[in-house]
Amino acid sequence: MSGLLQLHLGVLLLGGAGLFAKLIDLPALDMIGYRGFLSAAFLALVLYFGKHSLKITSLRDLGIALLVGSLAAVHWVTYFYAIQVTTVATAMLALFTYPMMTVFIEPIFRRTLPDKKDVLLGLAVLLGVAMLFPDLWFGESQLSDEYLIGVGAGLLSALCFALRNVLVQHKFGHYNGGQSMFFQFLITGLLLLPFISVPATDLTADSIWKLVLFSVVFSACAHALFVSAIGHTGAKTAALVACLQPVYGICFAFLILAEAPALATIGGGSIILAAAMYETVSSKKSSKNAQSTVSNK
Repeated sequence: MSGLLQLHLGVLLLGGAGLFAKLIDLPALDMIGYRGFLSAAFLALVLYFGKHSLKITSLRDLGIALLVGSLAAVHWVTYFYAIQVTTVATAMLALFTYPMMTVFIEPIFRRTLPDKKDVLLGLAVLLGVAMLFPDLWFGESQLSDEYLIGVGAGLLSALCFALRNVLVQHKFGHYNGGQSMFFQFLITGLLLLPFISVPATDLTADSIWKLVLFSVVFSACAHALFVSAIGHTGAKTAALVACLQPVYGICFAFLILAEAPALATIGGGSIILAAAMYETVSSKKSSKNAQSTVSNK
């Protein structure tokens, strides 16, 4: 399988993962808790047979793993809760504000200020987020409190996702993608275990097979495909293709759940995704130019 095909398949599966928030009859916290253990178990087998270590090598790394895993847990729970109380489209587009959040968070690690361009892109993304509230724009009816909380949960998910990504890049990058995801899934499962409201013995057969499908195919395999493809296609291509995740997700939601996004939501999503893609391209160009400058010295 070519790297580009692997990449698109991984992003396609990740785009379909959000549908399980509607398809599995469980609270978001329970769903993500069970997925943590199932995905971690599958990745443990993959890493074992691939002769990769499953150990944390230092106390410092253990602390970072716990922080990264905690952020991942909050990111996943809030994201799936947002899908449950709004729509797949709204939650996914709220999540995809994370590239712009990242450009404001990363300078903190580098002790620099954001570029003016990034500030302007941030304002554009705010406009896109505002358009996720179509009823307010057209004055047809008031949005429910649950919908507003759902969008807020989606934005919190984006913030946790951006923080997790920056921490992994700057503090946890010496572990490969499979190892990193294994630790995150395992820590997520352990953190959420005390709060799971539906015991494993009470799960229906329908919930169990959907959880296994969700955890193994649409989570562990999806992440494995995506990480593996980066080595063949490059991070820039991977980041750009990843921006198709909401598109795939919205198409799945329309075909399977009959969720048709409002025109304002499509407009806001277009602004958010355009800003994300532009930031991805420009940041990669800046990184490449910086490397070229260093190599010429």
